[in-house]
Amino acid sequence: MKNLVFFDIDGTLITKDENGYLIPESTSLALRLLRENGSLCFINSGRTIAGMEDIILDIGVDGFVCGCGTYIKVNGQVLFSKTIPYPLGNEVIKDLGRCRIEWLLEGQNALYYSDQPYKTRIKHFKEDHIKTFPGVCKVLPQKDAYNLSFDKFCICTAPGCDFEYFQNKYNKEFNFIDRGNCFFEIVPADCSKATGMKFLMEYFNIPVQNTYAVGDSTNDLPMIEFAGTGIAMGGSPSEVTKHADYITDNILKNGIYNAMEHFNLIRPALAK
Repeated sequence: MKNLVFFDIDGTLITKDENGYLIPESTSLALRLLRENGSLCFINSGRTIAGMEDIILDIGVDGFVCGCGTYIKVNGQVLFSKTIPYPLGNEVIKDLGRCRIEWLLEGQNALYYSDQPYKTRIKHFKEDHIKTFPGVCKVLPQKDAYNLSFDKFCICTAPGCDFEYFQNKYNKEFNFIDRGNCFFEIVPADCSKATGMKFLMEYFNIPVQNTYAVGDSTNDLPMIEFAGTGIAMGGSPSEVTKHADYITDNILKNGIYNAMEHFNLIRPALAK
């Protein structure tokens, strides 16, 4: 019986320093050995496919679950896609403006920002995306932000915004994932990293006991809790580790490799 292994990206498969993104050699080795041994490996990320750098797209996996389960791609073929309908998206964008909430809209082909000055942490995402994805990142006046194709979105609250009104209005259509520090990831209510896993379990006819999920943040909780074996990276917050079946080492201390070896998904190949 094959195994399905799901990985978050930031803080799990890759990290970042002053020189850019870094994939530890032990992580690359673990992915290669997993696939050679018959396991199916998938990125399972909150990022949409538009927000994936080449280093991620070329990392060597069997496919991608993107946008918290809103998009699933296997060996180059898109098997599932859910985009927020234009009427709902237009209403959301108008209410974000009315409620004075800073936003990032994430689609399959573009990342959208308002042209208004950002004061919250989304300002740093905006600066990074403009630099990293110049052809994908779109900065729009609020009046022109309509009929945009996006699968999910992120917001930051700040003094003076009306987050309570916005959340109360949309809490049936969307899940609000609290990422801490007034930052929320907002996803269609019927999608999550766990629904993406379930789709692929049924597609490949693999039972839950043969599934593994590795992550390090609160938006990874649905997949960590849903998997047969949930694994938290070393250094993950307590909100994550308390739900995991196993806590591995830090990303830079061979965390992925050590976890895969611990569960006998790969044979020892790395000198200790």
